[in-house]
Amino acid sequence: MGGPDTAPQSPQPRLRGKVALITGGNTGIGRAVALAYATEGADVAIAWIAREADARSLVAEVEARGRRALAVRCDVTREADVQALVRDVLARFGRLDVLVNNAGIQQAQALTETSLEDWERMLAVHLRGAFLCCREVTPVMQRQGGGRIIILSSQLAYVGRARYTAYSAAKGGLQTFTRALAQELAPHGILVNAVAPGLIDTGFDPLPEAAKRAHAASLPLARLGAPDDLVGAFVFLASDESRYFCGQTLHPNGGEIMP
Repeated sequence: MGGPDTAPQSPQPRLRGKVALITGGNTGIGRAVALAYATEGADVAIAWIAREADARSLVAEVEARGRRALAVRCDVTREADVQALVRDVLARFGRLDVLVNNAGIQQAQALTETSLEDWERMLAVHLRGAFLCCREVTPVMQRQGGGRIIILSSQLAYVGRARYTAYSAAKGGLQTFTRALAQELAPHGILVNAVAPGLIDTGFDPLPEAAKRAHAASLPLARLGAPDDLVGAFVFLASDESRYFCGQTLHPNGGEIMP
């Protein structure tokens, strides 16, 4: 008969002692990931560009989980903003172990209605933003002897969607960026991987509700994903459990595509 020494032990938090930075972290997928990371023992910094109240409430929720939190207003397309963001994170926490490139925008419009400004803004937020953030955190992680970079892609990088040409192109670029950067940084102990979700009901997708319902009905799982459906992938890729994953993409999409 077991005594106190043989009682089941609670699992150790998988991200204990880690510091994570999540861009676009105050809403949707980013918010869910931030809370999951805090639950797993990480201190969390979020970069936000709008909805300041959401950023402040998220900081309070992270701190309620017993972790430190920081929210920094940052336009990821601006080099000076990204540099200041990383300086602020290091000043607050002293290190940076995980970067989640989550910041993004969506816009549904026909190609003939897409202005050059629309196109360039889409590429800037996704591609320039990821480039600037990764470039800024890489020397930090190199000095520390390693780290994790997780890039939010999309299944539209693989299949595209009508009226989402700019978005699909931007996410496709992030896929190639992930693979190239993974090869470059692996020798430094920095593992770069991606998550490419299907349609996730964050409240920000411009698809009409009827289209969302029809899409959900077409899936093997017969429902749309929610941000909480993705957090396991992000926790895994941020943890030591993913130590042999390099340049890979996880596909939480309800079975719509099975690459």
